[in-house]
Amino acid sequence: MKVFSANSLKGVLGFSMLVGLLSCQQSDDADTKTAETKVIKVGHFPNVTHIQALVARNMARHGKGWFEEKVPGYTFEWYAFNAGPSAMEAIFGKTIDLVYVGPSPAINAYCVSQGKDIRILSGAVKGGAALLVQPDSQMKSPQDFKGKSIATPQLGNTQDISARAWFAHAGHPISLEGDGFCRILPTPNSMQVNLFRQKQLDAAWTVEPWVSYIEQDANGKLIIQDDNVITTVLAGRTSWLDHYPDLTQKIKQAHEELTLWILNHPQEAKKIIKEELSLLTQGEIPDSIIESAWNRLKLSNEIDIRGLQQFVQDAQDAGLLEQKTPDIKGIVYQ
Repeated sequence: MKVFSANSLKGVLGFSMLVGLLSCQQSDDADTKTAETKVIKVGHFPNVTHIQALVARNMARHGKGWFEEKVPGYTFEWYAFNAGPSAMEAIFGKTIDLVYVGPSPAINAYCVSQGKDIRILSGAVKGGAALLVQPDSQMKSPQDFKGKSIATPQLGNTQDISARAWFAHAGHPISLEGDGFCRILPTPNSMQVNLFRQKQLDAAWTVEPWVSYIEQDANGKLIIQDDNVITTVLAGRTSWLDHYPDLTQKIKQAHEELTLWILNHPQEAKKIIKEELSLLTQGEIPDSIIESAWNRLKLSNEIDIRGLQQFVQDAQDAGLLEQKTPDIKGIVYQ
């Protein structure tokens, strides 16, 4: 399966991503809007692994926006997505300017656009992703999953790539058509907990807080947890970043200062995360979920090039990325 064809885009990232790519090549109007409106549009997911976005969005909700104070004169609008591929559609369609996103969708978007349309500004979070199985399951290794069903947040997202690469490395590549060795079922995070509890899923490869929800509310048994894997970066549309280089540097610095603030104010940050996630998910988030999720995260502004290269290799091994790709080092904004 190749990412550069219309058919593979339809299967991996959705046909609308291709439409967005074509439309953004036809018009640069969106890159002149910021100076006129003073509005910067930022995407993120309702996940604890997008902690900087959650904290900043909640601060703005209370009239004390972190980015607004660090970048005076601008308003930041926040948009929540379920997973990376849908956020990349918004990047290509120029409906958002910046995005907190997992490395795999960012890399895929970079390759789809031949290295042109997206750049990573900073690291954000490592860890917080895991594979869980049913409490009575004896599954531990890839070969144990024959005939089983595994949920991931979205086809082509970071956890989806990790799952497919895990099986591919063990000699069990997973068909995108859903047949073969086992089934990987793209399922929104918010649906995974109930499906897991009802035993309609044998396993789930997801991120916090959903890992902790499955563990605590559905007795999920954790079998893979990599504390050092990249889960979130801050990225942006190349044309927008190049159009506003000084503004971009201020935003990058504000993000990195926010990371340090969170590390230095963990209790306050956890209260903020709980409130914001509860609002976004329309349900009260228990303290135990926040505590569990927090303990699995490593906040870092570092852009881990080796980690990004590993995700390129994983996507290639999973059959979702061509062997010939642009140099991944070029994805870093300079």
